[in-house]
Amino acid sequence: MRAKKSFKNLIFNFFQQLVGIITNLILPPLIISKFGSAINGLIQTIKQMMSYAQITGAGISAASTYSMYEPLAKKDKKNISGIYNATAKMFNKAGRLFTLIILIIAVVYPFFVNEEINALVTFSLVIIISVCGISEFFVFGKYQSIINADQNNYIIAIAQTIGNLCNILVTVLLIWLDQNIIVVQIGASIIYVARIVILYIYVKKHYKYLDENVKPMFDKINQKNDALVHQIAGLVVLSSSTIIVSIFCGLKEASVFAVYNLVFAGLNTICYIVSTSIYASFGEVIAKKDNKTLINAFNIYEWFYFCMIFVIFIVTYIMITPFIQVYTQGFTDINYVLPWLGILFVIVGLANNIRVPSVTLVNAAGHYKQTRNRAIIEMIINLVGQIVFVNVLGIYGVLVGCIMSYCYRTIDYIIYTHKYILNISPKKSFIRLIINIVMSVLVIICCSFITINVNNYIDWCMYAFGITLFVSLYFIIVNYFIERKTFIETKNLIFSIFKKIK
Repeated sequence: MRAKKSFKNLIFNFFQQLVGIITNLILPPLIISKFGSAINGLIQTIKQMMSYAQITGAGISAASTYSMYEPLAKKDKKNISGIYNATAKMFNKAGRLFTLIILIIAVVYPFFVNEEINALVTFSLVIIISVCGISEFFVFGKYQSIINADQNNYIIAIAQTIGNLCNILVTVLLIWLDQNIIVVQIGASIIYVARIVILYIYVKKHYKYLDENVKPMFDKINQKNDALVHQIAGLVVLSSSTIIVSIFCGLKEASVFAVYNLVFAGLNTICYIVSTSIYASFGEVIAKKDNKTLINAFNIYEWFYFCMIFVIFIVTYIMITPFIQVYTQGFTDINYVLPWLGILFVIVGLANNIRVPSVTLVNAAGHYKQTRNRAIIEMIINLVGQIVFVNVLGIYGVLVGCIMSYCYRTIDYIIYTHKYILNISPKKSFIRLIINIVMSVLVIICCSFITINVNNYIDWCMYAFGITLFVSLYFIIVNYFIERKTFIETKNLIFSIFKKIK
């Protein structure tokens, strides 16, 4: 059942993220062509700020999901209702705090960019774009927690997919009707909130036993503050770069950074799909204290995940500059083709995603308090590194600061997971990592002899397909000979899942 749910979540999450990636890639060219790079940089920066503001609820969601694993497994309806009611109340409280934070940002941020964008426009866009964030707290969050804990993430994926599709349709329509940026963002924000209706209907139908009269069990969500610290640190680390670029380098540079970031954010999201699809399954195994099954499952997961992310980022390393050349054709107000920026993004993406299997276990085990200080150290390294190097290297310096923090935290995550959750040596994981790095360097050297000439998306797709096929076969064959047992176990697991679904 765990494997089947994980597979279903994986498929629907992948489709959701694919739609999200396409949406995010379609909108910036429309906005830049219609309103200019400065406006696009402003919108992307505000969205990053919204991510910061939403940390007030992120810890609630993580801790609440963890707290629901056991009562859902035991079908303890009273405890489920109590935790759910507590979650709803905490989200409402966080929503009020979120609203206050939004108002502060709306008043303060225009002073940083008033030389490029009118202060009233900046104020209005902050308020309008925050509508989606407000919905996360007052309605979306409590539904998301119980659905995630019950390993039915695919429902959320369906709701988000519909929201994204409606969002882009309304945005394209309003731009085609020659509306100003304020009206465009109002339409997009309002229509996106409609995804809540889907979750409301699902929860009311499948969790009819939820009793609002049960006293909220706040004591069950006993790690919400520690989980919140992790979310704050994570969002600072992942979302601060565009804001720092906008303040130190300007909104047009922020637009350039945001275009690259959209591509790599999409890749990161695809990688994290695997994590979000199966972390509840790991939580169930940990709760049952089945360490042998846990170690075996993690070994397969890590092996598969490492192969996947190295293939993804090697292909990206080779194809990112040709893609940006095609994607930004016609953008004349600033140069978007910066090959070294793409290379640094690839390094950042790998350094960040290598940790995902270990992060999955830490979240599933609920080790928020134990790893809280480590997350704070990473956040400090990240912020200090970005601010120091952005003054020396400009837009490139931001990524140098990110690489510093990611390398520290990724190594720390691997060591911690093996020592305190799996209770085994991390030696195998580090050897596996080194092997994949060496394999990557060798295949990049081979591909450097390929001349890539693209004039449109069709050309780009043909090159990308061929290189992806070559790199994938290379990794599969080499990993088969190096870790034949794990390869066979992974193959058998995948076939068994398909057989059960069929």
